Amino acid sequence: MKRTILAWLGLVVALTFPMGVEGVSAEIITFDLLSPNSAISSYLAPFANVNVNRTDSTHATVTFQSYVTGGYQYLMGDGSTVALNVSATSFTVSPVTDINSLGGAFTPTWKQTNIASGQQVDGLGKFNLTVDSVDGFKDSSTKVQFTLTDTSGTWASALAVLLPNSGGSSAAAHIFVCATGTCDPSVTALATGYASNLAPVPAPAALLLFGSGLVGLVGHQWRRRRSANPA
Repeated sequence: MKRTILAWLGLVVALTFPMGVEGVSAEIITFDLLSPNSAISSYLAPFANVNVNRTDSTHATVTFQSYVTGGYQYLMGDGSTVALNVSATSFTVSPVTDINSLGGAFTPTWKQTNIASGQQVDGLGKFNLTVDSVDGFKDSSTKVQFTLTDTSGTWASALAVLLPNSGGSSAAAHIFVCATGTCDPSVTALATGYASNLAPVPAPAALLLFGSGLVGLVGHQWRRRRSANPA
């Protein structure tokens, strides 16, 4: 029983202290793109991971990394290769790094960055940053990385870098699907569609509430055990 209580407490600390306690700044957050549109809804999530690393109060490096899930390799490419809803009135984006770990004939190439409010990404809502790669499947990537610079204010933590749009998404990607081990840029992808996180990045208050609930549960279990086995 003691081991169980310690495990619960460890989970509380892990969830609460890095991102939830006042005065403690979350410098890195990471989350998955789990919600596909209808075009790729028959394939299993997760499709890609998003890592936001706030390096200082005005800079954050963002990395999208695609997954291999359920026997399928996911790649990112074409129009709206990746999209973010950045929490800043104005910001700039560094040159984008596109990498395809599959190598071979894949030629991942960044085309352009689009900064403007109200860019619709295939039914997932409007984003104020989209990154386009050249052409389509053959120029797709397994990793897309760039640095954001807030030119209108500061970010107190990594949690503050992104803001959910009206549809509840703060990040999205244009996903190509191919069978693991048989991805060939000379052949058409099995499917292509979009995926997003479709939920706000967890807020510190929510994490604290969850953590306090776990503390309460652990305390209740401890009191019950004390009552059943008085010293």
